[in-house]
Formats: sequence, structure tokens, C-alpha cells
Amino acid sequence: MAKKDYYEILGVAKDSDERTIKKAYRKLARTHHPDASEESPEIAEKKFKEVSEAYEVLANEDKRSRYDRFGHKGVDFDGGGFSWDQFSHGADISDIFGQLFGGGQRGGVGDIFSQFFGGGQSGPDNRGDDLRYDVTLTLEEAYKGIKKEIEIPRDGSCEKCSGSGAAEGGNARTCNTCRGQGMVQKMVRRGFMSTVSTIECNDCKGSGKTVDKPCSVCRGSGIMPVKKKIKLQIPPGADHGYRLRMRGQGGAGPNNGPKGDLYIVVNMKKHNVFQRQDNEIILDLEITPAQAVIGDGLRVPTLSGNVKLKIPSGTQSGDVLRLKGKGMPDITRPSLVGSQHVRINVKVPKPNGKTRKLWEELRELDSEKPSFLDRIMDKFG
Repeated sequence: MAKKDYYEILGVAKDSDERTIKKAYRKLARTHHPDASEESPEIAEKKFKEVSEAYEVLANEDKRSRYDRFGHKGVDFDGGGFSWDQFSHGADISDIFGQLFGGGQRGGVGDIFSQFFGGGQSGPDNRGDDLRYDVTLTLEEAYKGIKKEIEIPRDGSCEKCSGSGAAEGGNARTCNTCRGQGMVQKMVRRGFMSTVSTIECNDCKGSGKTVDKPCSVCRGSGIMPVKKKIKLQIPPGADHGYRLRMRGQGGAGPNNGPKGDLYIVVNMKKHNVFQRQDNEIILDLEITPAQAVIGDGLRVPTLSGNVKLKIPSGTQSGDVLRLKGKGMPDITRPSLVGSQHVRINVKVPKPNGKTRKLWEELRELDSEKPSFLDRIMDKFG
């Protein structure tokens, strides 16, 4: 499959200046970064990497010149394709997402660098847990999409202390040991060698805060187990393994830390009539030899209801008839709908006393050359 044009990916003209290209990238990066996008993590990550690859080339004068002259072959990234360790515009990423999330916060710039480039900034680890909820769909539900209310067990803010972890009259203060970072450095000596490692602060358990008078209900953590009802909406076209990210619907963080995310994972139930291949639907249909020879019009099932299918005369076993627009909608582009493919199987009956004479007459009529009917009689006569 041919790669998309880099100018087309960023939505800029080929004579655009550096400022225009950077502005276009900023806008697309904000839209498609997994921590900001409403799309599934897989789709968002793919698009974010695609726009970043385009920017890596077009923001570099030498790479852009080679691309303009030779196309993608001129910038093949050492023959292995684009990877994040080849991205040289980390400052632009920091600038963009520092504005969007706030520098140094968990889920912000630090997570971006650690996710894509390795390393990055550190901070208190008081973000709530990410959670997973599996939902099983029938093919009909995946075709139409679903809206339902689900109940999930998770950590919620303690009602007694409103999530602070402190009892009445108490306070949650910045940890003096780690100075609110949640992590401390520890020197380890091994013979003549010394190494420094970063570990979780033991005093605040990584939250960056300590409580002088802990809440009697949550014992200073600020969280309690709860059951939360959430309205779930899965768009039409979801397939097995599809992940839907619900930001801020995971567990509550200790001491009023940010909530984690909830990931909905789709599992598909096997259908007893249809098979699915991506957005294409497959139906196996048996017809009689008479229908195969003469042709017929049959009503066949689809996910949107029964429709009429024309069986052309001379249809053979193994032929596939297409019903355009009767497949699954594309989850990323709902206006694109796949097709239903009807695989024909001509069911050959065994002749009996009533039908043998008719088969023999048909063979005589078709005796001028070997035919499909000859093969049937040779096998079953």
C-alpha cells in the first residue's frame, strides 16, 4: 500500500513555509495525541505517529528537499521506516503539550516523553489506577452500536474526608522527604562502585503528600472502594479487540490525585449465520442445481434485514455474489460500509425413482459435450 503524501497528512501546500507547517502540526498533534484524543488508543497513536513522521521530514530543510525530489525513497529513515528515536523535534512536543496539560504533571509532558522517547520528567505517583472492563457483543450489536449502563467496582474518593485523607482539623501537606515529588534518590554501594537509583518515597508512598491527622475511614489514603454506574456508548463497527478509552473514569487517586482511565475492551460472540472479515460479511448459501442452471431470485438475510438476491443462470459452486453496502460500517469513518459476500454452494441431490428419469433426460439433452450434469450422474447415478 502506497504511503500518504506528507503535505497531504499535515494539510498544507507544497510551497508552505516553516511557520505554516509547524502550526499545522501543532493543531493535528493536539487532536491525535492519545492523552487528548477521543479516538481509541490504537487509532490515536497511529495518527499521532503519522503526523509526527510528516513533520519530522517537512520541518527539516535537508529532508524536505530530498522528499520533494525523490519522494518517500529519499527519506526512508535508514531503510527501517520512521521510529520515535528518530524524531528530532522534542522541544516542539514539549511546547505543545506543556500548554495542553501543564508542564511536569502526570499525564502531561512527562508521560509524553516517557511514552515515545524514553525518560522524561517525574512527579508524584498519586494518579488513580487504570481499569479494564470487557464487554461481549453480538454481531448485530456491533453493527448498530450500543448504549448501556454498566456498573464497575473501583476506588472512589472517601466521602468522610472528601478524598484528602485528613480527618477534621488535619491537613495534607507536601511531603518533606521527597518535597512533593513522590520519589527519592538512594545511593547503593557495591564494593568500590556506587550507583544512584530513584525509588518511591516511603513516607508518602509516592503521593507527594503526608497527612498529620489521618481520616478514620480511609486511614489517610483518601480513597474507598465503591461501585460506579457509567453510561457506555460503543459506536457502530466495533470488532473483537476494539478498545474504547474513557478518560477519568478509572480509580480515584490517593489524596485527591487525578483519576485513572477506564478501558472498555470488546469481545465478539460467534454468529451462527454470518462470518466477519474486517468490515466484510460472508454468508454461505445453498441452492439447487435447477436454481444454478436457470437462475432465481431469493431473499437472503443481512444485518439490516432480508433483501432480494439475484442468482444468475449458470451460477457455479464457489461463485461469490456481492451485496454492496450490506457489510459492517467502518468505526473510524461511519459513512464507509463494507459489503456482504454470498458464497454459493450448489447442493446436488441423490436421484430417486421419481427424479432419475428427469436427470437422464437432461443428460441426453446435454450429451453433445461433457457437462456439469454429466459429472453429477457419473458420481451419483
